[in-house]
Amino acid sequence: MPSTQRSLTLSGQIWRLVTDGAAWLVQGFPTQLGVVLRRKIYARLLASCGICDIATGVELTGLQNIRIGDGVSINRGCTLLAADSSLDIGENTHLNKNVRIGAEGGGSVRIGRDVQIGPNTVIDPSAHRFAQANVPIREQGMEYGHIVVEDNVWIGANVVIVRDTRIGEGCVIGAGAVVTRDIEPYSVAGGVPAKVLRKRTGA
Repeated sequence: MPSTQRSLTLSGQIWRLVTDGAAWLVQGFPTQLGVVLRRKIYARLLASCGICDIATGVELTGLQNIRIGDGVSINRGCTLLAADSSLDIGENTHLNKNVRIGAEGGGSVRIGRDVQIGPNTVIDPSAHRFAQANVPIREQGMEYGHIVVEDNVWIGANVVIVRDTRIGEGCVIGAGAVVTRDIEPYSVAGGVPAKVLRKRTGA
């Protein structure tokens, strides 16, 4: 590897250590003062960050790949992963407790505006390869895809959304559902795997 490329790689690793360290310092700071400090720090460290409320105990990795819009609120225990991937969260979206979004190593997640995400939901565009029965799964590597959640979606508690899926605008996803395929806009879906139960109307 050329010395300039090694230097760039090393500087990138050092910058990641510095930014991850700064995020770690502020993530546990309590009270409203902690919320304000996190706004200030993340505004400098994330790819972009609006005026948002991030509670204590929220873990963020790959800060330079995360974009958070104005009015976003992220509750305690959430994890946002975006190392070597991308994660975008639109305006006025709310993440309840213990939501896990993203993947380290590849893929992308884009969440629209005015999305409500229930507690313990997992949105993960990565999956283990397992085709070879005679090779340990952990040695077969990972596959990465994309997940899109459009505007004005309500996702219930304990939902799992897997790679290469799109949830259309105005959808409601019932608690405990596993979304393995695209859901058309303004649908109410539930089950394992999730299926459209009915359509929402303006009436």
